[in-house]
Amino acid sequence: MGLKGAAREETWQMVEKFAGFGFCKAHAATYADISYRMAYLKTHHPAEFLAAMCSAGAGFYHVSAYVEEAKRWGIEVRLPSVNHSRMEYTTEPAANDKRAPMKSGQALRVGLMQVKGLRIETMAAIVREREAHGTFGSLEDFLWRVPVERDEIEALIKCGAFDDASTQTRPALLWEWNLLQAGNGELRAGPSTPLRRSAMAETLFPDAGRAQARHGGQAGVPVPPYAPAYTQKQKLAYEREILEVCVSGHPLDDLPRNGEVWSDELEKLRGRHVALCGWVVTYRHVGTKNYRNMMFATLEDQRGVYEAVLFPEAYERYGGLVYETRALRVSGRVEIDGQINCDILAPLRAG
Repeated sequence: MGLKGAAREETWQMVEKFAGFGFCKAHAATYADISYRMAYLKTHHPAEFLAAMCSAGAGFYHVSAYVEEAKRWGIEVRLPSVNHSRMEYTTEPAANDKRAPMKSGQALRVGLMQVKGLRIETMAAIVREREAHGTFGSLEDFLWRVPVERDEIEALIKCGAFDDASTQTRPALLWEWNLLQAGNGELRAGPSTPLRRSAMAETLFPDAGRAQARHGGQAGVPVPPYAPAYTQKQKLAYEREILEVCVSGHPLDDLPRNGEVWSDELEKLRGRHVALCGWVVTYRHVGTKNYRNMMFATLEDQRGVYEAVLFPEAYERYGGLVYETRALRVSGRVEIDGQINCDILAPLRAG
């Protein structure tokens, strides 16, 4: 280039700085094209877009953030189901709801991949058997047709995957399942002992054939005692534990509110000191040039997502709470960009 001495050194330093954030034109054009395509799909096919995002392991946020976004867009989210779910997230025709802000016409079905502890072999067996011989008519019918481990069947029952395959409550199904285990010594060997069809037949249907199980028959099996359905709080607890997403509600639904503003009100509250309820979606710990700690946190409530920053003084006092609980009360000033300059954090607990 003909540069020498100090001019060459200065030019090289400029190139080095640019390399830290610069993109070549081809790279920038590719990202622009991807952004356009995603924006189009998000606008015109929101349910399908979110199903693809969740199936791919979501993006910057945990998959639960995208499920909550679907609800805020008016998209019905449905629990995983042994009769309807595939391994990945899918879409289904939705009920007509004029209140929906986005008229996608599709509901989002949580995939079997979201059930913690469910093996790929079991997911594939469920889908394969259902496609070959039709939907499952009862828990017994399912056990006849799909080899499954005991911890897997319990997870499927507790998260609601049998809700549309049986008229019984989830506690009643668990009672029936425990009866099956108690009736066969082989099944008490360990937590991961696979069920065998012969054992199921002898235990559940000593005098009946497979056809009876297919239609919900329970020959030789005592009628379960009255077992009321789970409360909303219990459903959400099992969904958080087993699915790591809340389909039946929001994690903050049962926690108290005391005059906190909503996230969708922040735009008109810039410059003011506010308090919000928040469920931690993600956070990023960073160090300052003075070797102090601070944090950027993303939280959500039932109406949207917002960002909060804990500068070193606030982080030293309250930063540890972010690692201990996800339900927080956030107090601070709303900045021009809508971010919360947090000065107080407190855990939210049921009263």
